[in-house]
Parts: sequence; structure tokens; C-alpha cells
Amino acid sequence: MRTTLSLSRGFVFTLTLASTTLGLLTSGCQKAVYVDPKGNELIVNADRMNIQDWSLLADQTIQSMVASGTLARLPNQPAGLLLNPVINTTTQQFDTDAIMKKIRIALMNTGRVEVIMSDDLFGGAEDRIAREAQRRKDRAAGVDTDASNKNVPDITITAKLIEDRARAGNTRQVAYVLQMSLTNTTSGRSMWEGEAQVVKQGERASVGF
Repeated sequence: MRTTLSLSRGFVFTLTLASTTLGLLTSGCQKAVYVDPKGNELIVNADRMNIQDWSLLADQTIQSMVASGTLARLPNQPAGLLLNPVINTTTQQFDTDAIMKKIRIALMNTGRVEVIMSDDLFGGAEDRIAREAQRRKDRAAGVDTDASNKNVPDITITAKLIEDRARAGNTRQVAYVLQMSLTNTTSGRSMWEGEAQVVKQGERASVGF
């Protein structure tokens, strides 16, 4: 009798422990779903940049540049382009290439621009394998690579990212502004200048704008 009772209690204890463990494992699992990267279901933080902010800034900038007709006036089309590093004056540290890459893709898709990847005279070649391949081809053809003008950019882009913060009661507001200039290297003059901005308000992380 006592042995049976002891076994029963142990059995009940084992079941209870297993059920509790299963419950903890189940409650610890979080459901993850895919969302539209351009939709209103993305997480929005009022105090920092999110991935959708990069897209909004890039889209605004390119739309302004295309609408101005500047791309149709670019020299030596497709024009060779080099981009200066983005000057980030915001309070956040992040890879600004996330913005510039989107802008580069949009510009190249117009068919009027080609990004120079193998030049190392202006800050280092982005594609060092292509740079070495080009040098070998030039040497085989008897060409002085460093004296050649084929990778001297026709146009350059400079960009600056700034932010402005404000607060009223419990509501916080932050504005991210991307300022950009396109320069003709032959004349040294700016061909186009534009500004894009994203403004957000909130008290904490929220969904949608």
C-alpha cells in the first residue's frame, strides 16, 4: 500500500513537471511572420532610424533627381560615378551604405550611370579584384593604368545625414534629413541638389506610421 502510494505520487510529480516544462517551452516560442518591407506593418521606433526610413529617403532623393531632368544632361552617358562617404551627423552610428546602396541601384537602373568599382586613386577601389584585372589587361596592352582617364569619374555625389529632435509632453518627434549634391567633375559645379526627409512621432516602439 505504501509502495503503491509512493509510486503514484512520483508518477503525478513526473507528469506535473513534464507539463510545466512543456508549458514553458510552448510559451517561450514566438510566432514570426513575413511582412511587406514597404507596408505599414513594420516596427517603427520614434527615437532611431529603421529600415523603412532608408527606403523613404532614397526614394525621395531619386524621384527628385529624375524629375529635374539632370540625368538626361549627364556627360559621357553612361556617366562614370563615384560616391563620397556619407557625412553622418546624427546621434546614431549605423552603416550609411544602407541608404547609398539603394540610391546607387536606382541610378544604375536608369541606364544613364555606371558606378566605378576599380579605381583606387580616390579613396580605394571598391572591387579590388576588378582593379587588379584591369591593371593586368592594361599592362598587356601597353597602357599606363594610372595615367588613363577611363576611371576618372564624370560625376560625384556628396551626401549629409542630419537629424532634428523635439518633444512636447510625452510625445517625441525626430526628423531625419538627407541632403545630397551631384557634381560635374569637368566644370566642378553642382548639377543638382536635393533634400529628403522623414519625420516620426511616438512615445515608444509602435507598428505602422
